[in-house]
Amino acid sequence: MAVSGKRFYSQGYLERQRFAASAAGLSLVCATALIFLPKGFAPFGVLLAGVTLLVPDLLTEAWTKTGQVLGSFALLAVLVLGLAILSMQFSGQGWRTIDNYARFLLVPWCGLLAFALAPSRLWLWIGAISGVVLACALAIVEMISGVERAGGGDNPIVFANAVLALLVLVVYCRPQGRQPWMLLLLTSMLILGTIAIVLSGSRGVLPGLGLLVLVAAIGSGGRKARVRIGISLAALLLLLALMCLVPWLTAHMRLENIQTDLQKYSAGQVDSALGARLKFLSLAWHAFLDHPWMGLGIDRFGTLVEQLPECRAQELTVCKLRHAHNDLAQWSATLGIPGLVLIVALYLLPAAHFLRIIRTNRLTVPKGSAWAGLILVAVYVLSGITQSMFAHALTTTLYAVLVGLLLGLALRENPSTPGIAPPEGLSALARHRLPVPQHQQHD
Repeated sequence: MAVSGKRFYSQGYLERQRFAASAAGLSLVCATALIFLPKGFAPFGVLLAGVTLLVPDLLTEAWTKTGQVLGSFALLAVLVLGLAILSMQFSGQGWRTIDNYARFLLVPWCGLLAFALAPSRLWLWIGAISGVVLACALAIVEMISGVERAGGGDNPIVFANAVLALLVLVVYCRPQGRQPWMLLLLTSMLILGTIAIVLSGSRGVLPGLGLLVLVAAIGSGGRKARVRIGISLAALLLLLALMCLVPWLTAHMRLENIQTDLQKYSAGQVDSALGARLKFLSLAWHAFLDHPWMGLGIDRFGTLVEQLPECRAQELTVCKLRHAHNDLAQWSATLGIPGLVLIVALYLLPAAHFLRIIRTNRLTVPKGSAWAGLILVAVYVLSGITQSMFAHALTTTLYAVLVGLLLGLALRENPSTPGIAPPEGLSALARHRLPVPQHQQHD
């Protein structure tokens, strides 16, 4: 009876592992494929919570192996949330203002899930492909229906940044090997993603798109690298030429307005896309100098905009904007020096870990979870120059979820990383088999 009981428990243990592994793979698809749908992150959230409750023992064991790395992200997330709560109390804002800041707690949580259950990154890749296709379809439908700028029913700039994040996964999470159809598939996805971005009318994502393509083209070097780089540069230049020479594209991307906006700003007019951004940088700088330690208070940058002489005299488009359209400026102005330090850490900490994994394991070919994570952080930094990335729920959640998942997968894919040892009994799960419980090994 004792032996039968052990076998029954072991069978239940294995069934629980099998179900959790399947749910983890499905969660990676949901984390990217559904984000442009209403409540698109809800299925991922349900699966994340479900897996956590299903295999807490596995997650606890994984924490003992990754606590040094994921613990730093947990501490950073707690510091961000703590500063947000303190600023909320200081400025008299409501609890809703800390919503986006609380989402950074997803980084260590998702990283722990990815490391513990070791789902294949191909699920993330498949989900990203589906998300790019959906984004392109939504953008085309919106343009046909007469919408001025495609945004998937949301902010066009946020939409474009999310598409760019998915393209990072499409390019850098691709399968191992050199399948003959892979180049055609990647090219098709880049075209579809670029169409969605162009239809959104967003210009701030173009530097990130260029970086994504060029780093992938470099590959592992060699003679073919020059050819790949040449082709990539030609494609990027062709895209730029089309936007400059095709009247509709020029007007849609508002390229012809750049010089006009600069002239208006020089004359003291700020009611333009470029003029507003330049003015906001000035406002943020002076706010930081006036309130260096705690800033104006969380979510209070809009009060500076309301006090502009132009906004007091008349209602302009610029007066409706509530963010600095620059991450460093936004966090510095509203949260002071602590905010500046934390926003830099939110970028540098994951970048440093991904770069360490790449260098330690000599991952010279730009492919895999570590490379995807590093490029994701880089494109967020570039996009954050002209957009407050963490002021929007979609881009904040996407960053937290993807950084966490990619970090956990990178640690799992590269067990030689210093301080990370392969968890006993889980390597088999990574090979699509099931782990053997400790007690079963003695039956």
